[in-house]
Amino acid sequence: MTKYEPERDIPVFAREIKSTSPTELAKKVLERRNHEISSQAINHWFDRHPGVREALDAEFIGALPTEKQVVDASIFENGNFENLPSVKNWLMEMSARDLKAGTVKHMTSTLKCICRGIFPVSGIDLIKDGKWCFKHPNRLSMSDALEIIMVLKSYGVDTYRMKRTLKDFLMSKGENVGKKISVGRSSSLGKYAKLKVDMERLVKILEWIKTRNFEAFVIDLFMFKTGTRITASLNAKIEDLTIIGDHAIITVYDKGRRVSKVWEKALDEQLLPEITKLIGDRKSGKVFENITETELSRLNRDALATFAFDVVQKYPDLWSNHFWRHMFAQHELPLNEWNYAKVAARGGWTPQALEESYGGAPPEVRAMWNKEASIESAYKLSTVAIA
Repeated sequence: MTKYEPERDIPVFAREIKSTSPTELAKKVLERRNHEISSQAINHWFDRHPGVREALDAEFIGALPTEKQVVDASIFENGNFENLPSVKNWLMEMSARDLKAGTVKHMTSTLKCICRGIFPVSGIDLIKDGKWCFKHPNRLSMSDALEIIMVLKSYGVDTYRMKRTLKDFLMSKGENVGKKISVGRSSSLGKYAKLKVDMERLVKILEWIKTRNFEAFVIDLFMFKTGTRITASLNAKIEDLTIIGDHAIITVYDKGRRVSKVWEKALDEQLLPEITKLIGDRKSGKVFENITETELSRLNRDALATFAFDVVQKYPDLWSNHFWRHMFAQHELPLNEWNYAKVAARGGWTPQALEESYGGAPPEVRAMWNKEASIESAYKLSTVAIA
């Protein structure tokens, strides 16, 4: 067995596979040297020799296939894709538009899946199925976009995200997309229209969480009472909190559909004491500073499994943190007689988006509205007066 020597082997093996991916290099070491080494160990070696990694990456980027050459898998390895001219320019444009980092990452990942023809989440490999070939993003065309949308639809895939990504990317390349790609709405819109847990169980869930993590309890209560999304909640700042007697207003920077918006959230006499207790003597910084989205998600998932297992069964892909925003809408709408404008303003939707997501008022409520004051009754009163 030949001894593994990272200084000798890593640069050579990296050039063979055209990548500095620690995982792929670890496989290569096992294959060539019969020596098992972890990807973390290779990563640590690169950390101690940053110049080697930078030189290799620059070398690979310079050697990547251009739009005039045959495409191989190297363009999808280890950050190479993001450095291709068309993708790099697109990334700069999205950054200039102040899109959220998560949105940019997701759209870039979607474009890479499209160019590779492999969609891991759906378990679809169009290359293997003989329905696609590697596409260089520099030469990805409108015709390619329309073709893959059609192919994915034949697999029963919701193409909303693909169409949104393709339209944005092709426009950045100067394509006149227009109505050729109509993004429309995600098929998941309205998916949670019937998701509702009664108030008694919600109280039990919150009390259960409170006994395990007070900060998790407060942020869940905040999301439930204000309808604020998890990211905006975690980024809420003490400096943006204004206390007025036993109530308060906190300004959060929440996203609507595709855009960021400023919302003023009211903290009632039950929520405010919990938040002030959590803040303590702190005068600045984040309101919620000691819990991550992942930790909270795990705790909320456990609580739902304990008190609302029917929900977990019916909605297995439900984001457990986002559950509280759903509950805000589902309870506020009937309490406010389906006044979409009022609930949307408080929770952070447009009235249209709120109705699309959770449906219209029940038939019995609409029937009641018909019996209330209307143009018809006003007209009858006027005709009686004239007579």
